[in-house]
Amino acid sequence: RQQFSFPSIFIYGHTSSGKTYVMQTLLNTLQLPHVFVNCVEYFTSRLLLEEILIQLQSYSETEQTSHVPCDTFNDFVRLFKQAVASRELEDQTLYIVLDRAEQLREMEVNILPGFLRLQELTDRNVTVVLLSEIVWELFRPSTGCFEPFTLYFPDYSIGHLQKILSQNHPPEYSADFYAAYINILLGVFYMVCRDLKELQHLAALNFSKYCEPVVRGEANERDTRKLWKNIEPHLKKAMQTVYLREIS
Repeated sequence: RQQFSFPSIFIYGHTSSGKTYVMQTLLNTLQLPHVFVNCVEYFTSRLLLEEILIQLQSYSETEQTSHVPCDTFNDFVRLFKQAVASRELEDQTLYIVLDRAEQLREMEVNILPGFLRLQELTDRNVTVVLLSEIVWELFRPSTGCFEPFTLYFPDYSIGHLQKILSQNHPPEYSADFYAAYINILLGVFYMVCRDLKELQHLAALNFSKYCEPVVRGEANERDTRKLWKNIEPHLKKAMQTVYLREIS
């Protein structure tokens, strides 16, 4: 923890591929000092820089968390040095994680290069982690900047999705019955939709329709043919509204 880490890391991948969850779990499990900020929530450079400083203050037991005005990146570097001067933060790497980092492109031109070189500018042991759904080539400023270490999170395979979605099975039905339903669902939607959240929504939405023949006593849990015939028209209709969800 005392050694200097890589100054900046760029992690990218499709939506719902576990980037944010893995980073949060890793930092919390290893109890690493960190700041986690969503760039959509703090959408201007001033809001973003001030939020980082506020979260940094909470690590210091002596200081009370207070609002620190921070108008420029120069102010941020000066205030950042003061914030990490506490004993707990000086002797180990501090991680600043910026989720939805593509929003940085909408801010002042010096914000992204400044974060990429923060370790050099502050002369402190700090690593900035950028999480995004788009590739680094769409980030790189035309003037050039420090190149981060890039990591790619691949999409979940159909096997991974089957395993994750099957964990949500209702207690009143067997795990095998729900797994068979998830198999049918992925067979229909996997080619057009890989978004885990969207698939979870579709699974929850259509499961009651899948169970109807069992509830009415017309079929048992092993009659996959009857169950498929019953659910097929509902899945075809749901296919038309993927990403264009109807909200009554």
